[in-house]
Parts: sequence; C-alpha cells; structure tokens
Amino acid sequence: MEEKKNKQEKLSYEDLQKVAGDLSQQNQKMYQRIMEMQRALESRDFDYTSFFLSMLFKVMERPEMYRDDFVSWASGKIEDALMTFDKAIVRSSGEEKPDGDEA
Repeated sequence: MEEKKNKQEKLSYEDLQKVAGDLSQQNQKMYQRIMEMQRALESRDFDYTSFFLSMLFKVMERPEMYRDDFVSWASGKIEDALMTFDKAIVRSSGEEKPDGDEA
C-alpha cells in the first residue's frame, strides 16, 4: 500500500495538456522579462562607458597608487576611447579633418 503513495499517478492526456499550457505561459512570461532586462542593459551602455572612463581618470589622478603597467593600460584605454569618440563625432557630422590632424 505504501508503494502506491510513493508513486505519482499518471496524468491523463487532458491534464498533460493543461500542464503543458501552463508551462508555455510561464515560458512566455519569462522570455518577455528577459527581453525587457536585455533592453534595459543595452540602454545603459553609455552609463557603463561613462563610469569606466571616470574610473580610468581616477587612476590617472593618483598613478603612484598603481603598478606602472596598469597606469599605462589605463592611459591607453583613455586615449583609445577619446580617439574613437572623436572619429565617431567627425563621421556623424560629415566633417573631414585636415591631413596632418588625424587622431
């Protein structure tokens, strides 16, 4: 008799359909939530970039607190970011830089 209590009853076809429908709805809600979260993260890219650059500038304010190779890396990242930003601005504005002024 205990064996019957430990075994789960087999679900009918209708019960399986209901369970599958419920799981499908849960899946759809989770998918929508994931997409909302992904959009929220993507819209915060500028915030991340701003934070990252501000931390790099803080490193440059007190370079003696860090290893020389890290300070050099941070400096390079700042230069790359500013040059990339400048190129994007120039490209979007349609301006062209004089020959000797390429960054």
